[in-house]
Amino acid sequence: FPSHDIAHISLFDESADSLLYLVTETVATGRRHHITEKTFKPIALGMPFVIVGTQSSLKYLRSYGFQTFEGIWDESYDDAEDDVRIERIASLLRSLDELTPAGRQDLFEMCLPVIEHNWNHFYGGGFEKILWQELGEMLDGIESSS
Repeated sequence: FPSHDIAHISLFDESADSLLYLVTETVATGRRHHITEKTFKPIALGMPFVIVGTQSSLKYLRSYGFQTFEGIWDESYDDAEDDVRIERIASLLRSLDELTPAGRQDLFEMCLPVIEHNWNHFYGGGFEKILWQELGEMLDGIESSS
């Protein structure tokens, strides 16, 4: 993981708009799991994130070995139906926006273990290994159905 100096926000007023990355996925309604490079951008950048995506996007992301910010903020939006999910995300963002600068810094520091895990999983080969295994299983399935 990059030096904590990069992750530490010493001039928080100047960085207040960057507390988290709001991922707006290509598909945000319906039941199909659809995660793109948009979700991996904050992971690669070492930032906390909220995903505006299909129902269970966070659960799907966790199935690939990533962690989310459950317990740091309310992620119940992930389980909600489309209209309710969007409203819950808006409510979460409003509550985070109301934090004081010190509260934002504290929240960011609570996110660091998740950020570090995700960064290491993304760059350290764990995620790549899972993807290669999944691809192999898909190819085996194609071969057996031929």
